Parts: sequence; C-alpha cells; structure tokens
Amino acid sequence: MKQLLFALLFIPALLFAQEDQRYLAGGVPVVDGKVVFTREINAPTFSKAQIYRQLLKWGQENFNTKESRVAYQNEEKGEMAIIGEEYLVFSSTALSLDRTLMKFRIIIECKEHACTLQLAGIRYEYNVSYQNEPEKYLAEEWITDEYALNKKKTKLNRISGKFRKATIDFAEKTFDSAASALGAQLLTTTPAEPLSAPQRKTQPETPMEGFVTFQADKVPSTILQMLPNNTLHIKIIEKDITDANVEWKGIGNMFGKTISTIAISKDSPAYKAIGENELYRLSFSKPGTSADEPWIIIECRKQGETSEGQQTMLIGEITNVWIK
Repeated sequence: MKQLLFALLFIPALLFAQEDQRYLAGGVPVVDGKVVFTREINAPTFSKAQIYRQLLKWGQENFNTKESRVAYQNEEKGEMAIIGEEYLVFSSTALSLDRTLMKFRIIIECKEHACTLQLAGIRYEYNVSYQNEPEKYLAEEWITDEYALNKKKTKLNRISGKFRKATIDFAEKTFDSAASALGAQLLTTTPAEPLSAPQRKTQPETPMEGFVTFQADKVPSTILQMLPNNTLHIKIIEKDITDANVEWKGIGNMFGKTISTIAISKDSPAYKAIGENELYRLSFSKPGTSADEPWIIIECRKQGETSEGQQTMLIGEITNVWIK
C-alpha cells in the first residue's frame, strides 16, 4: 500500500515533465541566428492555385485589422506575407492581467499539393508596473534555449520562459488553423531548409563616394535602431522624383530576401510614379542636418504594397546599402 501511495505522489510530477518537454531544449527553432517556426502542410488533392486561394481567404479572415493583415500577395508565385500583432496572455484574474503584445510575420509559399508556413520576425512589448514605457524584447534575445532555459536545459526561466511557452503555443495554434483551412495532413514541423528565393546581386560594383557598402542582412542593429529618429526622403531613381512624406517602418525578411517597409501617402508623387520592380532609394539624414547630406542610403526594388487608410505600406527588396 505504501508503495502505491508513493507512486501516486510522483504521477503529477511525471505528467508535468512530459507535458513540458515541447517547451524545453529545441522547442524554439533558430535558423541563421533568427527564430523561425516552420511547418509544411500536405494537401494532396489541391493544386497550387487552390492552396493559394484557400490560404489567402484564411489570412484575410484571421488577420483583418489595421495591425494584422495580409501585407503582400503574389498569386502567380504562390507567395503571401502576413504582418500581425497578438496579445499573449500569461495569467488573468479579476485583479490583474499579465500579458505581452507580440508582433510577427507569417510567410507562406504555396506549391503543387503542399505549402510551407513560417512564423518569424517575432518581438514583444511588455508593460511593467514600475515604468511608463513597455519593455521591448526580440525573440532571438529572449525565448531561445540560451535565454529561456536554465543551464541544464531542464526548466523554463521564470520570466522569459512564459514568453517562450506562449509563443510556441501560438505557433502551433496558427499552423493548425491554416492546416484546418486546407483540411490537410501535416507533413513535418521542421523542414530541413527555410523558405528561400533566388537572390539578386545586392552590392554595387563601385561604392558611392564617401560611403561604405554593406550587405542588406549585415547592417548592425544599432544603426537600424537609429533610423526612426532620422529625416527620411524617397527618390525614384529613373524618374528623378523625390518626396519627404514617408515614414520608416523597418527591415525584415521575406522569401529569403531582406526587405524594407515604409508608409507613404497615396497622394505622394513618388508613390504615383513608382512601378513594380522599380528601383528607389531611401535617404536618412540625422536630426539638425540637411536632407542633402544623408548618412545612410538604402536602395530598394519594389515588391508589393498594402493599403492602410490613406497610406500605403510599400515593401521593397533591399538591393544596396551605403553608410558614411
């Protein structure tokens, strides 16, 4: 009898340990230093076009707010990208609510009888009671094995661990929802290779005078953090049209390409002049300096756009970066 009672005491602990394994070592996949959750979905009775249309409908129904929407779509290539925001709730009582705002991208690539989804670009804004501004974290510096697990990789850390657990749950829930939209069978949650696309040449043969050339994916994060506080101008290269009525939104990755996003007015002469795959340059000037003296220039090739009220979110593949 004592042996039975002793065994029963350990059952909850054993169940807890078994349930927690998916949150432990390897639970957050990292590809080339970036957190990327990936799932391939098999839909043997669907063509590429059918999968694309079904997932586009799924994306538009599930991400249909100002903050969450289908930001890019290309039916011919079977590609689409979703940008989103979601509150992850850690605990909720009548007296308190513990949650974080998570921002993310979902990249979808469709092919015959299957598709691949990636959840990436994850970052958090977490309000704490003792300060006015929220704490901000990148997934790569917060929920990976290195940051969210103890040294032995056997337990979740108290704070970052709850972010990790909620993010893994969100990824699985999102992928399951997409699979349900296709009525499909899951192939794998860890494909050997991430989504990719043929890369254009991203460096000029001759650097601009006075500037140093950087690869788009090698620009230091400290420099990127400075850009929102700078004066920004856009220039359409072939047509020599410029405009200052633009807002920097950031750099990301889409289908293997490093991309930039800006907000631009639909009435902007630059917006009206730019065509698909056309080159344009984003020039950043430090506060208090002339717009004619930029310290960083980012050259882009238009890939797509999405509307947001009277503004358009312009997405471009970064082809060159010059920094003084």
